[in-house]
Amino acid sequence: MIIKNRNEILIKSAEIISNDGMEGYSMQILADSLGIRKASLYHHYKSKEEIIEAMHDYYHGLLLKRGYRIELSSDAQNVISELVGHWSALFFSDEMYDYLRCLLTLRQNDERAYEEWRSIALTIEGQSRIIIEKFTKRGDIISPLFSAYLELSLERALITGESTELDGLTTSFSALLSHGF
Repeated sequence: MIIKNRNEILIKSAEIISNDGMEGYSMQILADSLGIRKASLYHHYKSKEEIIEAMHDYYHGLLLKRGYRIELSSDAQNVISELVGHWSALFFSDEMYDYLRCLLTLRQNDERAYEEWRSIALTIEGQSRIIIEKFTKRGDIISPLFSAYLELSLERALITGESTELDGLTTSFSALLSHGF
């Protein structure tokens, strides 16, 4: 196999790390999974570390392209449902799933992975705060709770591969907001 696009290396790297962690990732394993010689990898990248850094850059660009504008003209349940749906679709997209699982694996030991995950969390927090403050006077209490629960639910969904808990999240918080909390 010939590497037509350097991004193939980055995508395969995220897949391997997502499934096997850093312990299961090496230049030889990467080359074997791509069906190329290890020397071919060195034609594109100088080291495993350079590949990891390029992988973060590549997926960071994709995350920025998948930005999200909050539409607040609907009722609380629809707005929350749209927000949860957006993040669920992003986390479970073919394009991002392996990389986001990779971030979960790497964020304890890799500063760039930690920063990327934190950036996602801060985006969720900001969007949650805007939505919750729009629909309640007690946003200072509910907003951090909602964003933390959404983030944890998304993490769990990545780990288990199931997003069923996210549906209950929309219902629970919409009910809370509709009761004027």
